[in-house]
Amino acid sequence: MSSEKEILLKPSHKSMFWWYLLGVLLIPVIGLGLIIIYRTFTALKAVEYTITDRSIRIKDSKYSEKIDLQNITRVEFNQRWIDRMFGIGDLTLFTENRSVKMLGQENPGHLADMISHAAEAERQRIFALRKKPKPEPAPDPGTLDKLDYLTGLWQQGLLSEEDYQKERKHFE
Repeated sequence: MSSEKEILLKPSHKSMFWWYLLGVLLIPVIGLGLIIIYRTFTALKAVEYTITDRSIRIKDSKYSEKIDLQNITRVEFNQRWIDRMFGIGDLTLFTENRSVKMLGQENPGHLADMISHAAEAERQRIFALRKKPKPEPAPDPGTLDKLDYLTGLWQQGLLSEEDYQKERKHFE
């Protein structure tokens, strides 16, 4: 079981206000409006944004994309006049190589600030991990035993001084 927190966001239906309005107006035209409303609803239902402690995953009906928080350089949000009335907006996440949009999010200014702070915290966490000194590797415990054995052979006279010095170089 993972201890990583996960937040699931979906685009607000308010973001498709104009498509729903168009669909309602076109219902009398051979049911065309119902098709527009259905397609808009299913398109929104397929999109989801999963935010975790380390990454953001954008999933659509056609693709899935994952962005590590440490790679996000800035976050911007955009609200049209109608979006401000509904309290929604679109977020754009920028990395060095690309940008990704999160459409129709409620309270986009607050969400943009939260993602920016989380990205900065993740960068600091990774920097602290890299800065930590790595411990010196301990010598193989078998090496000291082999050196003792070699010294014992030399002390008993079973190994010449020349052979002892030659073999001892392998343990230093």
